[in-house]
Amino acid sequence: MAAFINQYRGILEEHLRLYSDQLRQQISVISTTTYLLTILALCLPPILILTIYEIEEARLRAEEPKGCRKLGLKIESNLLNEFDKKFSEGRPPSTEETSAEWWRLKSLWIYPVKSCRGVELNRGSVISSGMEYDRQFTFAQLRSPFPVTLDTSDKEKAAHKWEFITQRQFPLLANVRTEMWAPDQSVGSYEPHADDVKSGGVIILSFPYQEVGWRGTVAKWGAALKGKVPEKYFRVPFDPSPTQIEKAGYSYEKMTIWKDSVSALNLEIEIPEELRYYLGISNKLGLFRIDNSKLREVHRNAPTKATLGYQPVTGFQDAYPLHLVNLASIRDVERQMPKDSPRLSAARFRANLIITGPDAYLEESWRRIKIGFYEYDVSCRTARCKMPNVDQENGERHPSEPDKTLRSFRNVDEGTGPNIGCLGMQMVPVAKEGSLRVGDEITVLEVGEHLNTIWVELKGSSQEDVD
Repeated sequence: MAAFINQYRGILEEHLRLYSDQLRQQISVISTTTYLLTILALCLPPILILTIYEIEEARLRAEEPKGCRKLGLKIESNLLNEFDKKFSEGRPPSTEETSAEWWRLKSLWIYPVKSCRGVELNRGSVISSGMEYDRQFTFAQLRSPFPVTLDTSDKEKAAHKWEFITQRQFPLLANVRTEMWAPDQSVGSYEPHADDVKSGGVIILSFPYQEVGWRGTVAKWGAALKGKVPEKYFRVPFDPSPTQIEKAGYSYEKMTIWKDSVSALNLEIEIPEELRYYLGISNKLGLFRIDNSKLREVHRNAPTKATLGYQPVTGFQDAYPLHLVNLASIRDVERQMPKDSPRLSAARFRANLIITGPDAYLEESWRRIKIGFYEYDVSCRTARCKMPNVDQENGERHPSEPDKTLRSFRNVDEGTGPNIGCLGMQMVPVAKEGSLRVGDEITVLEVGEHLNTIWVELKGSSQEDVD
């Protein structure tokens, strides 16, 4: 058999040599002009495409919010090495002798629009409702048990209501990118009376979209040359003034998030129709901004107003102002998953704070901690739904993982209800104002037991998570 293979290989090598000789002979008779024209014909189209794409990108950059600075890292993500084996095992808390082993804040995130792509920070401010700029907006759809006609009574029309949406129903929300632009006096274009400054900043959203026709084709090719996909952009003011609200035609409307009915500012007129088609939504789509004068109060396992000195509140977070996960705990869950499962990135859990150092699940014994210079009440475990099944890089939803694994061995809190997996901790800031920075040390001030009360409150109708 080996002799046959060697004979066959020899025949192939001889044919290859003959073909190479013939090719070299042909090339030698091609003129320099023809050769250059051929090279130019091959290279010119992608150069033109890339030039047109860059011109369009420059136009978009020229429309950047005036007097504002884009929040986020200018370097690679702090989660780039999250799968390093050193994060799978816990380390002792800091002492003077083991300063290199300190428990640290590894990655810090805000999600300006609920269930959309987040913004990773190096440092950020903490306010009573959580991270500044976090989950101030949410998409919602107009739901009704029946269609409305011209003859529909006012009572029946009232049955229509806005309900928030998340990746639970529409996983492609993960591909809606958000840029948070905040006013900054150090920016050259800063003017205190500029519209973008007066609105407290601007959020720029984008989603995958290819325009019909030659422009769309060029955009697709140009984006592909840079390893991207073409996108459609739109922008909304972060916190418009009453004058800006009236001028733009925005309106306050009632909308529902879980069991809460809140009055929020609807900016639906800014949403391009293509987004609804991309997400696969048949109902009317709205974009709501929380009214910071009417924030949602947090009770359940949170400290009381009498204990804390102020009433805990949230914007459009599911339940609590802040969410923390321990990278060692995530790696342990991943070890329990089937071998053919996708890698379990911490990004799937959409936490504000991702920490390293403690042993897996040790965070579940904490009741009060200090991160950097500020203290936090560790209120309860996070009950998980199926949303972490969605890959935050592409919006693809795995049919079972990590939800199935979490339910199999992380049903550790009787208060969350039967067969509900837990991972991560919900927190409330002790001070109404604070700050966080990647690398901040974590110190445990108080430990104790946890029992989530969500099952009793919601009577099994839903469950708390983070999106």
